[in-house]
Amino acid sequence: MKTEAGEKAFDCVRWTRRTRDSISAEIRDMSRDELGRWFEDRRPTDPFLAELFDRREAPAGDRGLAPVAGGRGAALPS
Repeated sequence: MKTEAGEKAFDCVRWTRRTRDSISAEIRDMSRDELGRWFEDRRPTDPFLAELFDRREAPAGDRGLAPVAGGRGAALPS
């Protein structure tokens, strides 16, 4: 969304790239154990986000058998 001056009030793409680059630089040289501790230290407090954070694998279901757009019924690659 742009303001009357033509500038974006919030640039989501710029924010996402800066955040990603900052996190990547911070964790670049971490071992697997250090990375695990880093994630644990940042555990979300929101119940919905905490549930997603705690998942160790994708939910069960027929995700690999979903039809391709266009109705051809072909399976998606897994």
